[in-house]
Amino acid sequence: MRARRQNVNGASSPGRGRTTGTRRRSRRPASPLPRQVRLIGDESTASFVTRLAALNRLPVEDLMDRVGDGTRPMPVQSTEVYLNAPALQRLAALSGHGAALLQRALPHLRSHHLLADGPQPVWQWPQWRPKGPLFLVRACDLCAQARRRPSEVYLVSVTRWRVCARHHRWLDNLREAGTTWLSLGGLPDVVDAHRQRLMLERRLGAGGRALFADALHLTAFWWNIPSLSPPVWAARRSILAGPVGSDLRIAPLVCYPEAVHLAHLLAQRERRRMRDTGNVYADRDWLDHVGGTLEDWNIPVLPALLPVDLWMQHHSSPPLADGEPRPAQGRWRRLPAPLPHTGVLADTHLEELTCLPWRFGDESRRPDATQVWSVAGQA
Repeated sequence: MRARRQNVNGASSPGRGRTTGTRRRSRRPASPLPRQVRLIGDESTASFVTRLAALNRLPVEDLMDRVGDGTRPMPVQSTEVYLNAPALQRLAALSGHGAALLQRALPHLRSHHLLADGPQPVWQWPQWRPKGPLFLVRACDLCAQARRRPSEVYLVSVTRWRVCARHHRWLDNLREAGTTWLSLGGLPDVVDAHRQRLMLERRLGAGGRALFADALHLTAFWWNIPSLSPPVWAARRSILAGPVGSDLRIAPLVCYPEAVHLAHLLAQRERRRMRDTGNVYADRDWLDHVGGTLEDWNIPVLPALLPVDLWMQHHSSPPLADGEPRPAQGRWRRLPAPLPHTGVLADTHLEELTCLPWRFGDESRRPDATQVWSVAGQA
């Protein structure tokens, strides 16, 4: 019977006979490989080790054997490899980069993603992660070519997609319509919205990231109900040239500008709540302002405000955890992630970060008397 070891989420998975039981072979200290690859921000560990192996004309299996004990590499475009601390040190030595530098560049080498196995160097390359989404998005090939790097680079993303503002591309890892990116050449408002989102999150920090997650999933509610979808979304869809795949694939794209604008509106309300300067009258005025925005977008106001009202109920007092200081005055001062958002890490997927229960593609249902929503699967 094959030995079984725990994967990154505690479930057991079959191991290969290479390193079973407690018998561990002694290892020589790792030394730098002859050729080193440059680091790419947000790259997946699997993509990085694959590039490192290819540059040194090594099979990935041989490189990972030098890193530590594991099972076998999996397809880099659909899964990820996880290391424990000793394996991270060996990869750092092999790659010629310090461990701290690797952790800054590669999200899944950061401390909260390291395996607990030890003290021997081990790695796990599961076929899939049983808990939580794993979003791997291909890097823009024009950006990669400009830096003399291979185009087959995969990035860890907090969404199922990414935007290359330089080359006006909407990137994902789907194979619909035979391509993994869509041209935004005719949609400058989507590119501009992406820049505004980055500015919002850069200025507000964790609070801005959490509020964008909520805003994006408020627009998902409207997208899931065609009668609540504004005409501009269909107009953006018509501008996309050529076959683009399913409507579900492009849903976040067509909603992006409205989601970013809505995130700014949510930030206005949360700023007052966290500074304890809001009240029921201010909330009423804010909700009227949101309703006016929906009217400008040609969205039926009353039904579209229903998820906003539910969001407000989630974001009621207390706004901050015990001991959390109130944010400083100023429109662009950083905001801590407001309750009910907790444990907000920079690489938390937006689908896990949001406090709202629906996702793009959910079957829309009316809330019951307690306003507890049911959803039917994930997009």
